[in-house]
Amino acid sequence: MQLSGKRITAVLLAILGVLSLLTAVSRSIKPPEYIIYDGDEQITAVGKYKTNADLLDSVMISLRDEDIVQPALSAPPDTVTPIQIQRAIPVTIRTKDESRIIWTAENNIGTFLHENSITLGRSDEIYADGRRLKLNAIAFTPLPDLIEIGRFNTVVIRDGQNHQTIRTNAATVGDALDEAGIIIRPADGIEPPLDRPLAPDMEIVVQHAIPLAIYVDDTIIQTNTHGGLVSDALAEAGITLTGEDFSRPAADTPITPHSDIVVVRVTEDFRIEDTPIPYQTIWQAGADLLIDTKAMISTGSAGIQRQRIRIQYENGVQVSETIDGEWVEVEPVNEIIGYGTRIEIGVVETEQGAREYWRKMEMRVTSYTAATSGKEPDDPAYGITASGQMAGKGVVGVDRSVVPFLSELYIDGYGIGFVGDTGGGIHGRWVDLGFDEDAYEAWSGSRMVYWLTPVPPAEDINYLIPEGLP
Repeated sequence: MQLSGKRITAVLLAILGVLSLLTAVSRSIKPPEYIIYDGDEQITAVGKYKTNADLLDSVMISLRDEDIVQPALSAPPDTVTPIQIQRAIPVTIRTKDESRIIWTAENNIGTFLHENSITLGRSDEIYADGRRLKLNAIAFTPLPDLIEIGRFNTVVIRDGQNHQTIRTNAATVGDALDEAGIIIRPADGIEPPLDRPLAPDMEIVVQHAIPLAIYVDDTIIQTNTHGGLVSDALAEAGITLTGEDFSRPAADTPITPHSDIVVVRVTEDFRIEDTPIPYQTIWQAGADLLIDTKAMISTGSAGIQRQRIRIQYENGVQVSETIDGEWVEVEPVNEIIGYGTRIEIGVVETEQGAREYWRKMEMRVTSYTAATSGKEPDDPAYGITASGQMAGKGVVGVDRSVVPFLSELYIDGYGIGFVGDTGGGIHGRWVDLGFDEDAYEAWSGSRMVYWLTPVPPAEDINYLIPEGLP
């Protein structure tokens, strides 16, 4: 049987209707998912949005006007076509008239200049991060951080101990110094002269003539100096520094305008001081001592640390005390205390009958449930202890450095607890008792806790558990 064209069309429309209905149902079940590429970072967003701008706002992506977004911000989001964000970068452009920062998403100098309507004159030179370019290469040169247009030179200025390197299109040495903010006075020495035309890689040396006062030996000397350092000015004035003498500012300090020099004469004295050296406590295992018992083997005594103290005076005033020499006059004698490693097996009656234990001690007790463990119920790790078991009655948390992990304890009134959990706040002699959420009991205070057999290997036993409860 052959179908007419109208019937075929009706069948196709019916199929399309069913597919549209299935798509709508699918979308109503699972929200659409979109991919965003922000430079090299991939971001996934889920939901329904009218435009790409709404989608980017939902994932808190902020944009500059210069950033490029494809497809357009006004376009509706497409689950098939990712959104591509090309971020603008700041470029500094300098000319003889100005220096400014322009944000751009272009990737080469030629398109950047065209985008910002910047034209080059016939005699202009162009530099990319200080490197001069040929004009026919700018269309292929990647965008640098700094573009300079004009005739720029790299110049080193040595102003006493202050050195700076600048890029400038100044015409003369004087113009370059003015641009660098260096004030020149008539008596100052400049090399090369101020009117010398600037040349590539030129070095300019500035020597300021400086009036200053020198305070020395209860007198004041008024003088002028062309020396670059304090030591030069002192030498010109015939002043010497001997022994530990020094000057303020220091002798190797560049001289600055309106600064004075103070010469400090240094004298010294000495004294002896003794300080006790604490002895150390050495713990020694004793197989004849019962575990958790201790015995003094030998007492300790403090030693003596002797110091020679240098006392320094500046212009007759004490300013410091420093250690000039140090040695041990008497050696300390360490205290030795034995601790027990002998284990005796005992028996304790539990709700499940008599059980053997190899250690018992008073411990602080608290209680918890999965709901008080710090995780939300929708967290995949909710209620899961460090051992992988679910939190609840019979699982207890301890300090693993004190109680062997995965062992068993008997706590009077609670019963037998499996050591399957830990906690960041549990330290020392402390056991946190697990309870089911619907049968929680609040515990506090302390209980006698029995450590049930089997006895763990010696290397897993902490023989020196803290004596006090946390």
